[in-house]
Amino acid sequence: MSIAVDARLGLWPDHNRSLINRYQVLATDFWSSFMLGVVVASLTITNPYVFKILNNFLIWVGAAWRRLNTSEPPSGEPGITTSLLRPPSGNCQISSPEEAEHLNSPDAESGPSSGDHNVPVNEALYSDAAVSNEQNVQAPGLQNGSTFNPAPGNIRHSQYGTETISDILGISRDSREGASNLIKYSLDGLKKQSRSPDILVVVVLTIFFGLFVGYVVASTFSTKIASDRAGLASSQYCGIWQFDDKAGKEAADRDDLYNYQKEARASQYARTCYNPPNPDDPFSCRIFYNQSIAFDTKTDQPCPFASSELCSGGLYSAVSFDTGLIDASVIGVNAPVTHKFRRTTSCSPLNMSKPYIVSSEGTNNTDYHYYYGRKDDIEYTFNTSGRPFDWLVPVYSVNTYISSLYPKWDYWRPIAELRQPIGSTLTIMFISSMHIYHAERSFDPIFYADEPRYFENRRDPLYYNSDPRARVLACVDKSEVCSSDGKHCWSMTATLPEQESLPRAYWLMKWSLENSNIYDSIKWRLGTALLAQESVSQFVSLPLPSNQWQIEASQLFATSLARVQYDALGIATGEDRQRPGYKERTPDEAKGHLCGIYKFKSPDYTNINLVAFIGLNLLAIAIIILSLNASTIGLLPKSEKDEKASTRTLVVGFLVNKTVDLIFLIIAGIWSSIKFIRRKSKECYRNRNARHGVNSGSAGPGN
Repeated sequence: MSIAVDARLGLWPDHNRSLINRYQVLATDFWSSFMLGVVVASLTITNPYVFKILNNFLIWVGAAWRRLNTSEPPSGEPGITTSLLRPPSGNCQISSPEEAEHLNSPDAESGPSSGDHNVPVNEALYSDAAVSNEQNVQAPGLQNGSTFNPAPGNIRHSQYGTETISDILGISRDSREGASNLIKYSLDGLKKQSRSPDILVVVVLTIFFGLFVGYVVASTFSTKIASDRAGLASSQYCGIWQFDDKAGKEAADRDDLYNYQKEARASQYARTCYNPPNPDDPFSCRIFYNQSIAFDTKTDQPCPFASSELCSGGLYSAVSFDTGLIDASVIGVNAPVTHKFRRTTSCSPLNMSKPYIVSSEGTNNTDYHYYYGRKDDIEYTFNTSGRPFDWLVPVYSVNTYISSLYPKWDYWRPIAELRQPIGSTLTIMFISSMHIYHAERSFDPIFYADEPRYFENRRDPLYYNSDPRARVLACVDKSEVCSSDGKHCWSMTATLPEQESLPRAYWLMKWSLENSNIYDSIKWRLGTALLAQESVSQFVSLPLPSNQWQIEASQLFATSLARVQYDALGIATGEDRQRPGYKERTPDEAKGHLCGIYKFKSPDYTNINLVAFIGLNLLAIAIIILSLNASTIGLLPKSEKDEKASTRTLVVGFLVNKTVDLIFLIIAGIWSSIKFIRRKSKECYRNRNARHGVNSGSAGPGN
């Protein structure tokens, strides 16, 4: 049986995600594909603008490389002087003003003679005739004998020489000038190359290749905005719907079948989806927000009953299952603040000796009474007559009883030694092996087979259970509800002082746990719920593991967790509202408030990440703006606009240059502050020492 769930389309917050991924747009496959197409188109359109920015960057890199590897400045431009072209020594002295003028002239920078352009840079600028002393610097235009001494705080000593802050800030300006000349040379080269007959083929192929690469990149980025298929249930009939006992026998029979289907549905889901799912399995595991609820299994645990004598294997013979603290969002509850819950179960085979199981006199040990508690006015819990193996039916017979969270209303009341702790439930199961043979001897305490029987044409015997008594397995279940931080937990029946103010998400979680126990995982299916039953074919069972009873308990616990998932979905969608004989039983504190807070997954819808969708489209717009010429949109002052240079400066280059200048200013400011603090500290230290010396000197004659 399946549940038809409609989703709420449009914008919705998934409170289980990080803030940047919280807001999603749930759309049909058509509209989600359309939104993906918009992003792909936006990013594809930006391809030429990205190439334009990259081309501008490569031109800048080429210009910088050219300035480092050539001694000839571009024609018509003044020589470029940066810290990269200074001598390696810290200072140099110019012997005369005439030499200084000669060194700063274009002829001097081009080399020893105007016709020779192959002289290395260091030889042209720093020959022995030009540099006579590395201790003092005499700048051109100064009087003979005078020196240029910048302020100490504004000087940086590096491997290229002495640099001032103004030198540092001039680097980016010089780079732009060199890039302008390189662009001019590139354009001249393109004019010559354009005369080649193959240039058109190269251009066309380059354009198509660029578009292909851009489309691949755009498609890769666009796939990131489609997150998953989760969405909010849109049902307006949320609530708890239960069968009315006064609805009549026919409706009651239908209700029994319906409950059987609910239990079988949860069991099938647990078997398929609580293990690594089989991709070829037709049963879909993509229903709930989370595929499963994780739990831990531990063996050799303490006996869970009031008296350890009841456990057939002794004090430490039980198996336990524990989910730990589970946030309500795991079962699909969607709210800013969610509570937590914890499910635990502990199971053990029971002691079958007297006085718990007693044979009636005169029955030749074929009639037994099981004294594990009263059943209404009867002293015993269960009784069996005859030998089950003689019944020619290859099945396991199961009878089960429960001591619920409300014991005074229960049909069965366990003995004191077996009674469960307060706030928990106790399920007892009586399992009889009918006419079933086993291929191997089984010593499992529940699925026991010890007696061999030989058959013709078969060398090895088959084994069966010769004991007419039913085997007994009991489990204690506990569900706890906890605060959002997990520091405080309470039982399902606890009355809270602030119960009126608890959020609606709390009630959806709590009522989803009502049927999560071993009893409600087997009571309708009984023997057909056992995995061992599936191993039986034509009266013969496949070999069973020695811990088959633990495997069965684990499967029943997983079924109880899957029941939590299905009940949360059923309450959020009002699954039972149209069934005959059902009436709404939603408590007043939550009536009408359980809608719109349950999330699930549907194959018919797709989520689009709102931040990614808007961000990628804004990125495309930003790339286009950054690729514009800075002078076109008025970023450069009119006094700096030059048709040969500024029109080739892009917005991205303008912003980068300004950012670099700002970084240099910040670094220079920090460095100046450090030097100022250091200088002041030295002055304070010297003054302190001086005062200490004066005091010591004045005290000397007195001694």
